[in-house]
Amino acid sequence: MTSFSHRFSIFRHLLHRGIGHSSFVSLAARGGRARTIAALTLLATLQACSRADRPVAMFRGGPTHAACARGPAIRGDLAWTQPLNGWVFSSPAVDTDRGVLFIGDSIGKSVYAINIKDGTKIWSSQTEGAVLATPLATKKRVLVGSEDGSFHCLARETGRPLWSLEAGAVINSSAVSDGHRVYFGDWNGVLRGVGIRDGAEKWTFKAGGRITSSPALWKDRLLFGSWDGNLYCLDASRGSELWRFSVSSGAKVGSSPAVHGGKVFFGATDGKIYCLEARTGSELWSHTTGKWVDSSPAVGNGCVAAGSTDQNLYCLDEKSGAVRWTYAGLGPMISSPWIYNDLVYAAGERGILVALRLADGQKIWEHKTANPVKSSPVALAGMLFVGSYDTHVYAFR
Repeated sequence: MTSFSHRFSIFRHLLHRGIGHSSFVSLAARGGRARTIAALTLLATLQACSRADRPVAMFRGGPTHAACARGPAIRGDLAWTQPLNGWVFSSPAVDTDRGVLFIGDSIGKSVYAINIKDGTKIWSSQTEGAVLATPLATKKRVLVGSEDGSFHCLARETGRPLWSLEAGAVINSSAVSDGHRVYFGDWNGVLRGVGIRDGAEKWTFKAGGRITSSPALWKDRLLFGSWDGNLYCLDASRGSELWRFSVSSGAKVGSSPAVHGGKVFFGATDGKIYCLEARTGSELWSHTTGKWVDSSPAVGNGCVAAGSTDQNLYCLDEKSGAVRWTYAGLGPMISSPWIYNDLVYAAGERGILVALRLADGQKIWEHKTANPVKSSPVALAGMLFVGSYDTHVYAFR
């Protein structure tokens, strides 16, 4: 008996050769009713896959926001800088396969596509408000929210507007997508599931406070924080609540969660870094820092790295939450760290970008920008990218 994967590959080959729906079913029907049903199921799956516009670059490097990657070593040599129009809060979304970086700016109110090899601008597209969120790029589209209260979909190759959805509130929650829908929150506390092709609203969920946290997508579940003091877990297909976890009374959750190994990690304004069981929301551990935590954790190599506004970067044991080491000197941290190979990259209000050894926190190299860094660094394929309030995007090799 042939395996499911083998039959799937045969049917896909037939479709690619131009065999239509009726011919496909006719061929399958020769094997009887059971095989016809199986063929129709496979056909529906293939058609759904063909309609999907899969994301290739997004906030924190992937849908679970783990912000961890491996690749060629980065020495810390400045490769290029590119000035934008106004301070850069948005974090880079990097498509290494096609060599393009996507990012937003403030005064320019624009989204940019930048060549990662030399920093030249490919295109820019202006909105009516500052773009603080990180763009989401698919094979065909670039999607991002703006302070103009709308969510924008642009043609990937040109930046031409394709559609926009008016939310009626500031959007600086960076979007995530499954290829069919795109998900994001706004300052009215609404999280939306929107059709990626046409911007049609599929469902909405109302939290009790502002949503600046960016949703993570894990096993058809969306996890995000709200200023009402909860971390929420929703069914991505329907927008229905599966569970919520409340932090300390009066605290807010602006940190974007990271999911790794069936656990979810995030920070809150009660100064804690939390670890929960992702399926149930049960607390596994927490660690208290000296001030509020808006930085989003990076998780990898058994370590959870997160910054705090107490001016420390924390490296915690992923299993227990025990402190492995801390690093001071970056100033208050809104920027979120990134783990790459055996290093962690981090930046803060003092405008310093630093590479630290993950094992013990020893500094390997640093670069000083002229203003605070709130954008989060991204390290992929032997290059490191970050924006600064000095209006520039930086790239290192």
